[in-house]
Amino acid sequence: MRGSLSTEPSLGGTDVSRRITYRLAAILLLAVFLVGARPLLIPLVLAALLAFLVFPVVRTLTRRGLPPVFSILVAQGIATLPITALGLVFAANVGAFVQNLPEYQVLIQARLAAGINWGLAQVTSGPMRTALEQSVSETMLPELMQRGLSFAQGALQFVTATVVDIFLLLIINLFLLMEVRRLREKIVEAFGGQNALLSSLEAIGEDVRAYVVAKTAMSALTGLCVWLLLLLLDVDLAALWGLLAFPLNFIPTVGAILASLPPMAVAIIDPSLDTGRTVAVFVGLGIVNGVIGSFIDPRFVGRSVEISPLVVFISMLLWGFLWGPIGAILAVPIMVSVKVICSHVRGLEPIATLLKA
Repeated sequence: MRGSLSTEPSLGGTDVSRRITYRLAAILLLAVFLVGARPLLIPLVLAALLAFLVFPVVRTLTRRGLPPVFSILVAQGIATLPITALGLVFAANVGAFVQNLPEYQVLIQARLAAGINWGLAQVTSGPMRTALEQSVSETMLPELMQRGLSFAQGALQFVTATVVDIFLLLIINLFLLMEVRRLREKIVEAFGGQNALLSSLEAIGEDVRAYVVAKTAMSALTGLCVWLLLLLLDVDLAALWGLLAFPLNFIPTVGAILASLPPMAVAIIDPSLDTGRTVAVFVGLGIVNGVIGSFIDPRFVGRSVEISPLVVFISMLLWGFLWGPIGAILAVPIMVSVKVICSHVRGLEPIATLLKA
């Protein structure tokens, strides 16, 4: 009797620890899969978002009597033309940036050297100052510039690879549009008209579409305002910085800050800009990002997302860690999909409630 009573807690504890171990192992395997399959999953997720966005065009044209094939081709053209135009403009401006990069490197090095020498003059003098200036100019500055140049080249390679992946995205999107036309019929035939999968897909399509449309409008407005501001202040490569602000604005919280850093750096090192215009660049970018990010964006995008800001921030960190900058951009649509799925699956409704704003 005593022996049997004493073994029950240990067996129960073993079962609990085994379940926890299995779940942790499953989470680890999922993370490994997400990282390993990143080159395939990222274009697939982006294509799915694009398909959700343009499928209403296919449905509308089909209902008006246009054959499904032509409806899909029209929708694909609507998705392809602006992406191609933005890609060509971006490629042209990136070429100009690469051409000016050596000049920027010289200007940055000169400004840094002047600033460091001024700082050294305030704290020391004589032979010690001369030795420190020599050390900075011969060792510290070249190493710092080399790291900065490597970072810029890496960022440029990432952007170039992303532009190349867009063509794969468009091909996948075409096949998804061809398949999604009959997806509802297949689900109804396989599972019946009333099922959680069908309602989840429809709800995901509506919520993700509302978010993507609202966020795209806000990002386009941000990019347009940044371009006009920098163009009026005669900042070099204003179109490039406006285009850069467009995708980075999809990253919650930090995207606008990251998009503002390059034009601010160019304004500081450009000798043709006086102090007044340099200050105007900083103030203007702060006003644009502050007004759009703090007032306009929450009013329109927040209503379409309805996810807790803490959840958005944590998901941005998680997906950014797994998939890099593209993961940070996709964090909100992924969490919107997770919230909708949980709200339609019995037993997972509490998770959807916790994810709400």
